[in-house]
Formats: sequence, C-alpha cells, structure tokens
Amino acid sequence: MKSMLNKKWNLLLVGFGILSLVACKKETDKIITDTKRDTITTVEKPADTLSAILATRTEANQLILDVDGTSLPIRLVEEIKNPEQQIIVRLLNYDKSNLKAFIKSDKEMNIRINQIRMPDNTFDGPFSQTIDYKTPQKGEYWLVLSKNNMASGNPLGKFFLKVE
Repeated sequence: MKSMLNKKWNLLLVGFGILSLVACKKETDKIITDTKRDTITTVEKPADTLSAILATRTEANQLILDVDGTSLPIRLVEEIKNPEQQIIVRLLNYDKSNLKAFIKSDKEMNIRINQIRMPDNTFDGPFSQTIDYKTPQKGEYWLVLSKNNMASGNPLGKFFLKVE
C-alpha cells in the first residue's frame, strides 16, 4: 500500500511539475535582425533638388552646378572645403522676372553670394547672404558663392542654399 501511495504521489508530483513547466512557458517574441546592409546611398540633398541638378563638375577651386532654371525653387546643401573654393550655381533657361537666393549655415561662416552673372556676360555684386535681384533678361544666370574677402572668419563648412 505504501509503495502504491508513493507511486501515486510521485506521479502527482511529476504531473504538477510538467503542468507548471508547460503553463509557465512564456512565448518568446523573436526579433528579426537584418544583418545585410542596404545598397541605397544616402544623399544630403532634398528630394526636390535632385531632379533640378543637371550636371556637377569641379574645375580647379570651383564646384560648378548646372541647374534647370525652370525647376525652381531648389534647396542645396553644399560644403566649402578650402578657403579659396568657389561654388558656381549656373541657372540654365532662367525665365522669371526676379531671382531670390539665400545662404544659411548652422555655424558662423564667412560665406556670401559674391557675384551674379547675367545672360549678356555682365556681372554684378558683391552681395550678402541674401539676394533679391531683378532679372529682365532670359537665359543663363550664375550665382558665385565664396568667402567674403572684406570680413574675417572661417569660410569652411557645410551650408544650405535656397534659390527661387
């Protein structure tokens, strides 16, 4: 009788043990981590700018950006990497009566719109970090951006340019 009671007691304990293990088993949420790298390149230019830039090239200390003048407004994030560098934004097929542009940087930068070149190859300037210029001629306008030689400060770094 005693052995029968022990068998029942052992079965009961084993049964409760199994039941408690099954009942307490917690479903683990599987977190899937993708270890493969994406092949998409990050771009530091807003989406509305990408289609407006027709060509980019570097000549000596000049970064030249050819922009479709009919696709304005555009926003660019550019960088001056050496003190003598110029950035020339060539607005092709510009047909509006007014040209507006401004430069903004996160930190204090010695940079300005130095000159504007008109379709008849005449230049005007210097300007400040903003410009609101009457454009009676239709055609190719250039905005020449570089350090302000009349001021001190560091011209190096990234900045934001908006052209309308």
